[in-house]
Amino acid sequence: MKVSSLVVPCLLGFALLASAQDDAEFVRWMKTTGGETKVLRESKTRTGAEAASSAEKLATVYKQMKGFWAKRNASDAVKLSDEGLQAAAELAAAAKAGDDQKAGAAFKALGATCKPCHDAHREKLADGTYRIK
Repeated sequence: MKVSSLVVPCLLGFALLASAQDDAEFVRWMKTTGGETKVLRESKTRTGAEAASSAEKLATVYKQMKGFWAKRNASDAVKLSDEGLQAAAELAAAAKAGDDQKAGAAFKALGATCKPCHDAHREKLADGTYRIK
């Protein structure tokens, strides 16, 4: 009986620790997304090696986010992550091909995935920081 009374709190502690680590990792992904999006937004063109590199980094992040949201059974966020992944891949391909029109359209599609996910899964706290819902 004593052993089981220790096991449950330990398991709960491990679960909370794992969740906190996942959240911290997610925050790092969001910062990467913000930085790479800024590079693309401030570019005169969304083509070339720098744009392709940013788009590939974004595709990696969206793939990771898809898994993160799948673990949380957030089907809307999984769908938005998948759409972001597809748009980032299209942007990378268009950037490499030098097709500014396709790159611009893909960048717009990529950006369209941000606000709906933030609105549904991000909560602003009193101190101005955010928490993942």
